Amino acid sequence: MLPVTSITAAALALLLVTLAAVTVQRRMRHGAAFGDAGQHALTSAIRAHSNLAEYAPTGLILLGLLEVAGATHFALALSAAMFVVARVLNAIGLFNPPGPPTFSRSAGIVVTLLVLTGWATWLLVIVAAPL
Repeated sequence: MLPVTSITAAALALLLVTLAAVTVQRRMRHGAAFGDAGQHALTSAIRAHSNLAEYAPTGLILLGLLEVAGATHFALALSAAMFVVARVLNAIGLFNPPGPPTFSRSAGIVVTLLVLTGWATWLLVIVAAPL
């Protein structure tokens, strides 16, 4: 059992389902089976959902591999919480009106990229150290 990865996967899945529901609701409102019907609100929902779908799998794979490799449980849990919060912030930021990125979107993507980079580096060190 991978408790940190499991809890993180569950949290991200709930966020993904929430964002999918918002997207479906906006598609129905604007009568858009495909595309965004030129509606910014629908474009925002589509991007928030797909952005999470783009980053979550890589994060979960790295997290699971680190957990299997015996990485420090507390550090994994803390960084996983940061990853989930970053993904929530990014989603919130994508629902803002057109214009420059908001603080939540900027913070969300910066923390996401830092966590992914940290996890990838950590995993490389764990794997390469015995070589």
